[in-house]
Amino acid sequence: MWNPLQSVSGILSPEIFGERGERRISPLSFVQYPIFWVALCATLGFVVGTFLRLPFLPLFVLLGGLFAAQVLSLPSRVFVIFTLAGFGVFGMLFSSVVLDLPGEYFQDREGQNLVLEGYVVEKDGRFTLVRLQGFPVYSPGVLLRGKEDILRPLLYRKVEVTGLFRKFPSCANPGGWDLREHFRKRRIVGYLEVRAILPLPSQSLWFAFLRWIHEKRGAFLDRWQHLLLGTSPLFNALLFGVRDGEFLQTFSLLQEIGVYHLFCVSGFHMALLGTMLFSAFQRFLPRRMVLFGVLPFTFLYLAFCGFVVSAFRAWVMASLLLLSRRLGRTVTTVGLLCSAFLVMFLLQPEMLFLPGAQLSFASTVGIAVFAAFLPRRKEHRKWRELFSRYVLGVLLATASATFASFPFLVGNRFSLSSLVFLGNLVAFPLIEGVLFLGLWTPVLGTFAYGRLLLGFCLRCLLQMLLEVLVFLRNAVPHWVADFSRGRDALWGMVVWGVIVVLGVSALTRKRVLLFFSLCPVLGGLVFGSLWFPKTSFLVFDVGQGLACGLFEGNTGIFIDTGGIIRGYGNVGESILLPFLHFRGVTEIRGIFLTHGHRDHAGGVTVLQRVFPEAPCFSPADFSSLTRLRLSPRILLEIFPISDRGEKAVVYRLHTPYGRVLVCGDAEGVFEEIAPRDPSLLRAEVLVLPHHGSYNTSLEALIRASGCLWAVISAGENPYGHPDPRTVALLERLRVPYFITERDGAVEFYPLFRRGRIRRFGKAAI
Repeated sequence: MWNPLQSVSGILSPEIFGERGERRISPLSFVQYPIFWVALCATLGFVVGTFLRLPFLPLFVLLGGLFAAQVLSLPSRVFVIFTLAGFGVFGMLFSSVVLDLPGEYFQDREGQNLVLEGYVVEKDGRFTLVRLQGFPVYSPGVLLRGKEDILRPLLYRKVEVTGLFRKFPSCANPGGWDLREHFRKRRIVGYLEVRAILPLPSQSLWFAFLRWIHEKRGAFLDRWQHLLLGTSPLFNALLFGVRDGEFLQTFSLLQEIGVYHLFCVSGFHMALLGTMLFSAFQRFLPRRMVLFGVLPFTFLYLAFCGFVVSAFRAWVMASLLLLSRRLGRTVTTVGLLCSAFLVMFLLQPEMLFLPGAQLSFASTVGIAVFAAFLPRRKEHRKWRELFSRYVLGVLLATASATFASFPFLVGNRFSLSSLVFLGNLVAFPLIEGVLFLGLWTPVLGTFAYGRLLLGFCLRCLLQMLLEVLVFLRNAVPHWVADFSRGRDALWGMVVWGVIVVLGVSALTRKRVLLFFSLCPVLGGLVFGSLWFPKTSFLVFDVGQGLACGLFEGNTGIFIDTGGIIRGYGNVGESILLPFLHFRGVTEIRGIFLTHGHRDHAGGVTVLQRVFPEAPCFSPADFSSLTRLRLSPRILLEIFPISDRGEKAVVYRLHTPYGRVLVCGDAEGVFEEIAPRDPSLLRAEVLVLPHHGSYNTSLEALIRASGCLWAVISAGENPYGHPDPRTVALLERLRVPYFITERDGAVEFYPLFRRGRIRRFGKAAI
């Protein structure tokens, strides 16, 4: 029986070839090789440069200085330090060249009509223009919106596109995504609202090859779709990584069982195909030529899969292993992995931020390190021994890959199921059978009877796989850690850190190391618990709109719900619901609207769809000063006013830690409320009216409130909000202020009986 751990390590691991006499290479010996430290320093430098955005010229001067210091220093520790620091600075410089410099061309072209030449490709269901004319090797990409029916036949062709260029909006909120940063890390600088497309004569052999691959893959999938019927989406995803809407319907099932990764094209696919080709070619070719015959066919399959990072990594590792053998060099698996990483890093630097790439490299490191601890492969003739080694291989491979990739599962907000071991153990043989038959389809599928037989077998295996997964979900008790929830992510990282510390201390047998290693883990637990305060008030970053919320435990209320943001869509769907999921809020006690304009009330429908029991209050529901006791510690005061002939409401929240005054768009707050009782305007936090617009009574309102902090909710708008006079007034009155367009979401929360402030995404306190 095939052992996945031993098979993959046997094909791609040179440890089994690296023995000298009876001595075996240590699985941790990769830390002694310079290639490991070069890859590590360059990666850290690139990541740091991405977040710090350091300018190009100082980095270039610093790199030159480090190079000079390296030349002048003698071979010693100082020489090594200068060398590693130089690779780190190179990573930062590379980040500036790849991510920042290309974007400067589009910096001042917001809202302009541009004419761009490039090649049309499809990434994640979006059309993108790449290889832009006039840019160097690391050309940025531009998303194309509109005229999809014209763009689809032009895939991988050179075109001239005319359209309106727009940068991505930026909204930074807890539990959400900042679109501008998300696409920047993928070297996409904005999108073009397409108005005209002109095909151009293509001169690139590479894109002609990709176009041929695209056409052949489409014809192949269409041929097999009618044979596989309802199981064709699973087959397409498993064999080529094609995920359509029908496949995504099974996503929750695969995620809950913990086998979704088996439906992603990976190094396992390349290892299985390489094994099949190797077995076939070694009968006809000399041993030295077998791998040279295998590599072109595996590269062709790699192209059909869209050059998925994990499969590409396996192919590069196999190529480097072949080259090292030809040169008579002995290398380790992790050494090959670092070399493959550097090659792919130079070809596609944005892969560092792709979840698939992170999980692929991390799980491969885990499998490579843990596989080396297994005893040498022996011939087993008894089924009991074969079965036991199969179970051991699957469980150890799953455990090592899961453990090594766990931080990236948390960082990318994925999930982890307790059924991952049982799911892999049961599903792996079926998936292996589907893959084995699927890789024969290009050959046997050319015959009518072979196509019918393969179609029947594949359909039976895939249907059996689905039924087994459904049975596991319904019959086996399990839990799923959802790392898109903040507390699940926190506890997951704490448990992982404890396991790491215990493992290191067990290997080193030093109790002092155990004590000092547990300190940062426990410190992370304390810091993480403070990250989720029991009571907090947030002003969300919702562009040109307003959405506020007060949250206490797993309950909350909203004051206004934002509207529609370009690129994000409805605020309730794209910002508020992800936040509630992230914080674990399960009950909304009320939705209170200052008025009915769309930029303040646009998210109500979405929230009420998910929380149908949540009451919604508008200005029409209040005719006089009203006080509502929302909880034993929270009081809401409601002031109905008339704003420019329309009904509006001003809200004041009372908490044990301070008061918050939310004015909505009402500009006559002081004139309406102060004559009754000026103390009704007192508040520690003031959400300024109408997105920071200026009026003559604004200074009186700020002075009457006696606020310690002011917040302006504003975004992309043609009105000039916030008004410069409002900002100047706040600075003159020495009131600390926050603007959501600049600072992201703003959270006020108590810490040790004192008020604290936290900004998300765009700036830090």
